[in-house]
Amino acid sequence: MQNVYSRDTIEDLVAYLLNKPDTDKFRQTLLTEFDRLFTYSNSAEWNQLVRICEALRIVGWGEREPVEAICEKWISGSYYSQLRTKTFAAVPASERRWARQGDTFVLDDGSDRHDYGIAALASQRNPLPKNPVRFIRSGNYQLSVQPFVDCLQVLRTRLDQHMRQEEYGDDFGYLGIHCNFSHHDDPSPSMRYEYFHAEEDVPEDLTTGYYIRPRLHFGRLDLKKGQLKLEVTRHYTRAEGELPLNEQKELFAQDHLEMAGVLAQKLKKKKVQYRIELLEADLLDLLTQWQRED
Repeated sequence: MQNVYSRDTIEDLVAYLLNKPDTDKFRQTLLTEFDRLFTYSNSAEWNQLVRICEALRIVGWGEREPVEAICEKWISGSYYSQLRTKTFAAVPASERRWARQGDTFVLDDGSDRHDYGIAALASQRNPLPKNPVRFIRSGNYQLSVQPFVDCLQVLRTRLDQHMRQEEYGDDFGYLGIHCNFSHHDDPSPSMRYEYFHAEEDVPEDLTTGYYIRPRLHFGRLDLKKGQLKLEVTRHYTRAEGELPLNEQKELFAQDHLEMAGVLAQKLKKKKVQYRIELLEADLLDLLTQWQRED
């Protein structure tokens, strides 16, 4: 295991592991080490667990369900670590929260205050391939879109489970879609607002706050945490939020295909090797099935 832990870069780790004469036997050794470290109780064990997950990502998990070891920082500045599956689900009992102690990190439950001389918590550098079409919604939204919001969660789960990300390529990470809804019916008047796509669409007698925003706002194709991504914001007007559910789903499906088309153009311009046509075909199939459901 020391030969695995001493590799500082993914490239070195790949070179070492792919030269092993008996991959199947060494995979079992890695899995045994993974099981030992699963209940990690300090920063040294966590960093070792990350390296084991990186190694298993390279040689394969065999019959085991693959997981990845991720450490992230909350808005508050505190860190947490956990194991996740390729569908973004947290592995039960795998999460820990961390606190600063001088120049190192310790578990915030105070169970181990020893300084292991580790200045940074590791996070997996070769994460599992995951659904490349991801979306989140704004925290506030008009009451009429609740059924649509529920359907979005169903669709997101389905995309996480059924997109064939392993076949699209490794040079692009994800399309991140932000769904921002109007919010005119909040109990608090100060929290009410609506989105409009053009100034001429704003009623003269409107009494709530409003924003003029494009239907789709495309960001730049750039890197985030080592992954190439494209972020898009979809602004929903109050009128769109009051449409029947089937029409809301149809609009969202059309939006998705339009976004995928723009992504294809950007990837082509940057000469990024990615099977965007296969992604579009899979996305169309899943969106069509989703639209047909009540």
